[in-house]
Amino acid sequence: MSQNPTSLSLFTLTIRGTLAAPTLEAARQIHNQTAGAPANIAAARALGDLSHMVYTPLQANGSSTGEFLVMDIWNSLEGLGQFFADPHVQEGGGMIFASRDPVVWAPAAGFTSYHLPAPFGQNERIVAIVRGTLTSLAQAQAIHNSAAAGGLPMARRAGNLSHEAFLRMAPPGAPEALEFMGVDVWSSHDGMHAVYDSPEFLHSMDGLFSAEPDFSVWRHPAGEWAEW
Repeated sequence: MSQNPTSLSLFTLTIRGTLAAPTLEAARQIHNQTAGAPANIAAARALGDLSHMVYTPLQANGSSTGEFLVMDIWNSLEGLGQFFADPHVQEGGGMIFASRDPVVWAPAAGFTSYHLPAPFGQNERIVAIVRGTLTSLAQAQAIHNSAAAGGLPMARRAGNLSHEAFLRMAPPGAPEALEFMGVDVWSSHDGMHAVYDSPEFLHSMDGLFSAEPDFSVWRHPAGEWAEW
């Protein structure tokens, strides 16, 4: 697979659903034997899969087999489509998930994103995701960027490490997508809630979404899961 060395496009695949296995440990073994098998990792990488990370809800206990989230970063939409068209890949996904919702996202052009270094010793990683339908791209971009810039100092002091903004990829010829996903990474659970629960933050988000968005918080599950 050839890539243009002068340009780079990255796409995020999220697969959120319910685990099929009766325990989280059983799910871990199935994941590592399917998606995490060395041959399958090599095949995904060869087609453009740069990163594969797995998460469970923050409040889930060690044996919970409720929701499960996979986040992959690809540099080839063609490769992504080819990989998931493989019946064996679909079969493996069916072994991991009882139900699942795969969505491909592209970086939201013009929406502020940032990545900041983690201070030494702040090793906790919490992923917060907001997903919803925007009022309009122009209005949402103005609200989002103002909130991101104005709230960054407070968020950074509270343990915010990064913020990324995405739009759901629309099929060719379809109207521009208005479904938005924001992904924040934090090193402090308490700091995250202090920011998100503050009146200043809540006010800064007024008018961003056309309806109440979905908000979820995730962490890496216990045990050794195949990631790259």
